[in-house]
Amino acid sequence: MRAMKCSAIPDPVIVPLSSNFSSKDALGILAQPVSPIDPRQLKVNQFIEGRSLSPKTEQAYRRDLQHFMEWTPQAWGDVTRWQVAQFKRYLLQDRKFAPNSVNRILRTLKTFYKWLLMSEQISADPTVEIILEKVQQPLSQGLNKTEIEQIYAAIAEISGDPVRDRALFSVLLHGLRAEEAINLNFEDYDGRQVTIRDAKQDNSVNVPLTESARLHLNAHMQQAIPQSPLFTSNSNRSKGKRLTYWGVQELMKRLALHTGIDLQAHRGRQTFCANLVVQLEADMALALRMSRYRDIRSVKRYANREN
Repeated sequence: MRAMKCSAIPDPVIVPLSSNFSSKDALGILAQPVSPIDPRQLKVNQFIEGRSLSPKTEQAYRRDLQHFMEWTPQAWGDVTRWQVAQFKRYLLQDRKFAPNSVNRILRTLKTFYKWLLMSEQISADPTVEIILEKVQQPLSQGLNKTEIEQIYAAIAEISGDPVRDRALFSVLLHGLRAEEAINLNFEDYDGRQVTIRDAKQDNSVNVPLTESARLHLNAHMQQAIPQSPLFTSNSNRSKGKRLTYWGVQELMKRLALHTGIDLQAHRGRQTFCANLVVQLEADMALALRMSRYRDIRSVKRYANREN
């Protein structure tokens, strides 16, 4: 009888029983340890998801709260007022943060703890008696009449599309943010006012225009294609498409170099607010509503009549 051939017996695979050992299993797959989720971060996620925040605001909230979580491993409900006071001192003395930055982080922390308290996840708010740093209100950065005239003159001299750019600058002088201006469509202007539509808040705001602004905007609409969007790009790459925020900033940069004026798109909004408070002497409540700021402190800085 022939001897039967036996198949080769594979070498044994030795697997250590230590839980801290990362090895390949019998299939050669590297086992990856699963890191536990910080329960504090889960609370932050719930807080963010329950609010209608823009991407920039959400990022700022997460960054501010992350500063506190990196400073202490304490659970949210176990934090004391003394610890929050120590955290404030840490930001000022150890991290050398500017007072405005410290106040922003503390406001975020206060808002977060208020939410925890209102949702009955904690029994006491440790941020209640924490006082913000006193900071000097910045001066208004509104443009004066001479500077505005210089900018209009510069548009006529260096702009590749002076009709569009005069209309754009005129709209910005009515308190619109750059993003609000570039998001305007043809149907948002009725000949007297522009309508700012906020899809996130599901509302709209009508902004009446001055006579000169209407003239500039009417001239632009006569030469533009009568369809959305209202302001389009003239660059070779995106000609005919909606003007971008960076396109507005590039225009402001060129005008600044030509005039020597420190010019950004936001200075049109600052000029509008300064005129409301200083020249028209509007009360704070009216100025807050017309400027569409959420914080009254953003409007009060324009009350400095020495500016």
